Amino acid sequence: MDRRGFLDILESQLTGQMHEGKIAAHLRYYEDYIQSQVMKGRSEQDVLNELGDPRLIARTLLDTDTDNGNISYEEYSTEDSGFSGDSYSEDKRQVHSFQDKPWYEKLISLVIFVGILSVLIRMIGRIMPSLVMIALGVYVISFLFRRR
Repeated sequence: MDRRGFLDILESQLTGQMHEGKIAAHLRYYEDYIQSQVMKGRSEQDVLNELGDPRLIARTLLDTDTDNGNISYEEYSTEDSGFSGDSYSEDKRQVHSFQDKPWYEKLISLVIFVGILSVLIRMIGRIMPSLVMIALGVYVISFLFRRR
């Protein structure tokens, strides 16, 4: 069996028992999966053997189908990295950047940053004289021992 035969059997097993949009989404998913594996260097036959019998896949899809017909589905698209139907949309995580924040959050972040920076500068300012004295003492002691 080749890719087309696999997809034809899968489609025939789902037709009439599932919404057409969902069928199209499943077919597109399996076609994309097979194609991506072939592009990685695997043979089409190995991929199809790994997937197994399309009738069993269809039965599994039908058994796990929870749609009661109230949801509309669109075709699967690789461009949006997931199903575009309501219950098949992939969990898309949003990435937030500093530029997305409102002005008051930026101001608060700036005030916190300046506060932390000023505390660090004060700590270094208080410790610095002691560090200078210790460094000077070590230098003098090493200078005296070198002269001997």
